[in-house]
Amino acid sequence: MIILSFFSLFLFSVVSCNQTIEENKYNGKWILQEQNYNEDIIFKDGNYTKKYSSDDLRVNSSGKFYLNRNENRIGITISLIPNKIISENDTIFQECENLDVIEINDSNLIILKPNQRMRDVNDRFIRVNEILIYKKAIK
Repeated sequence: MIILSFFSLFLFSVVSCNQTIEENKYNGKWILQEQNYNEDIIFKDGNYTKKYSSDDLRVNSSGKFYLNRNENRIGITISLIPNKIISENDTIFQECENLDVIEINDSNLIILKPNQRMRDVNDRFIRVNEILIYKKAIK
């Protein structure tokens, strides 16, 4: 029984340390510059801040991020869970986001953002997967 308890504790600490080491790869500022918009995401110690801007729209969000493994998705998924925002006694709803990591290295974070809706040539909505390439900000 004692051996089983120590093994469980050891296994828990290995998994926890592995999560921390993996999370450290994501820490820092990542910048996405597309033709029509810019997006910055800062990951730090399990928290995130996201700034999105286009010509006339500015959206900021912040909250917790989690790294998940799901066999139905590609590799690791970053789940962004925004903080609750209350303005004038109303709760402002912000959606959670799941970003599938295709690759991460010292300079790039490549994300597959599933099920974006776009209009086709017949002006109908279709679902497409969008690949986003974030660049690591130089300190």
